[in-house]
Amino acid sequence: MKTIINRNATAAEQPCRTKTTTVPTLPKAKRDWQPEPCGLSREELRKIVADQLG
Repeated sequence: MKTIINRNATAAEQPCRTKTTTVPTLPKAKRDWQPEPCGLSREELRKIVADQLG
């Protein structure tokens, strides 16, 4: 449906257009999800995180 705007009409006479926004949904993991081992020790992971965070 196309909205036609009457340029001679007052603002109160124009159709009200509401801007709708959608809230992004976050991806959700499956209920049975488990992390996979990456082969790094906790100390190695801590070092990588510390390097990334500064």
